[in-house]
Amino acid sequence: MPDNTGRDARMKKEQITISEDDKKRIVDVVTQLMKDANLNSEQANAIGFVMPGTDGEPEKFVLLSDLERSLEDMALVHEIAINEKFQLKPPNPDMPVYAVQQTVKDAYWDLLREELSQSPPVYRMVIQLLLDIKQTFITLLRGNNDGALSAIMVVLDESSVRKLTDEHGAAVLEHNAQFIMKIMAMACCPARDAEVAALKRETEPIKQLRGIMEVLDRMKLDMANFMLARTRAQFVQYSVEYERKKFAELQAVCGNNFPATMDWLKRNKPSTTVDTEEAAAAGGSGTQDARTFRLRDVLLPDYYIDAYQELLQPDSTNHQFPELLKLDQERMVQLREEALQLSTCATVMQLTCAAIPTLANHTQRRSDLAAKLTILSADYPGKVVLKELLESLWVQVLAGISDAGGDVAEGTKLALKTQILSIDTNMTVYDVVWRKLMLYMKACVMAESEQSASYPVIFRDYCEATIELVRQFKRIVTHNLEVYGTFYMKSMQDC
Repeated sequence: MPDNTGRDARMKKEQITISEDDKKRIVDVVTQLMKDANLNSEQANAIGFVMPGTDGEPEKFVLLSDLERSLEDMALVHEIAINEKFQLKPPNPDMPVYAVQQTVKDAYWDLLREELSQSPPVYRMVIQLLLDIKQTFITLLRGNNDGALSAIMVVLDESSVRKLTDEHGAAVLEHNAQFIMKIMAMACCPARDAEVAALKRETEPIKQLRGIMEVLDRMKLDMANFMLARTRAQFVQYSVEYERKKFAELQAVCGNNFPATMDWLKRNKPSTTVDTEEAAAAGGSGTQDARTFRLRDVLLPDYYIDAYQELLQPDSTNHQFPELLKLDQERMVQLREEALQLSTCATVMQLTCAAIPTLANHTQRRSDLAAKLTILSADYPGKVVLKELLESLWVQVLAGISDAGGDVAEGTKLALKTQILSIDTNMTVYDVVWRKLMLYMKACVMAESEQSASYPVIFRDYCEATIELVRQFKRIVTHNLEVYGTFYMKSMQDC
């Protein structure tokens, strides 16, 4: 029997390769992105994507210039589609490529300094640098500030720059640097304001010019990520189509032998089923009380959402992880940990506020306590067991009670301590909190808009984190079902 659980079985690169048409479509999107953001091939060697580890492999940095080759790895296309925060980034300082880039840059600036130190000074590199800056501004300001762009075209006109250099020599640096920094202050996003202000305070010409180029590179990166956000919908659509095609080719090689996936679906299929009109029309079956929801061209009964929620349960590691979700395994592990952290903290807050009304009604102290509980639970359940966590949370709650003031009876404190230290999956309050989270998740996946799902008040102290958790869960579920939903439905017909 072939091994369908490993990375090689999923990808089969030697037998399943991306077609030239598929590759061209996605490369065309990135090429347009680079063009719109004024990124040349040299800059494509300086930025890229951080790819999280999957299936036991470490995190890796994929250069934008290597994107075409990287499309052989379905994980890259999937990452862009699933990760809403996916962005282009420069390499981290601890990456080998960073050291190479810094060496090249240092050599460039040393050469420029050497040119200016000659007698008489040589301005060849300075002139070219100013002309490159003009091209950058053309992209950054195009359609946003025609007045500033017109000024740039005049001041940084090649003939004007060369004339100023011939007549005033070194003044070309100071004159144009001040003008460039003025335009940068107008064009940059708020996050770059402090950097531009620091440039204005720099007195050493070469350091200032190098700083200008570095900040402009970051402004280009800001523009590239803006363009990436605008075209992200194309990546998402491409990813679904591409992953469907790769799955069909994988089936041709390996058949339909995905035992862990089938066991996972069977565990979550209601035992008593009857065909519903809608599900039958989609080629599947429904339950007596199951609702259906549509994702693009797939209509599914809602118990499929329950299957994904099973992967968030504390005891989910008792089962083998579904083969067809391997690309999202690390994400699901992270979501499970976040769900456990949120539910534990929300339960502690629920118990504490019920026992100590003075704290519950003090908005600032309540908020401070909730935030501190979040910090303390950051290593749970990966590095800290529940018992140790609860002891730490109780110490923080006790400190919060003292800060809130008021005379709290020792008996009340002792009772609250007992409750907090007794939190587990069998505790009624914790069970209610967990079920509220699962219901909210399910409602958000099925809802056409996030606003139509009723937010659970029990998580009022963790609103932002809860909403982000649910959004990530929905992205994973909907994307996976859009790719494999039809296969799931057909497979379950025979079960």
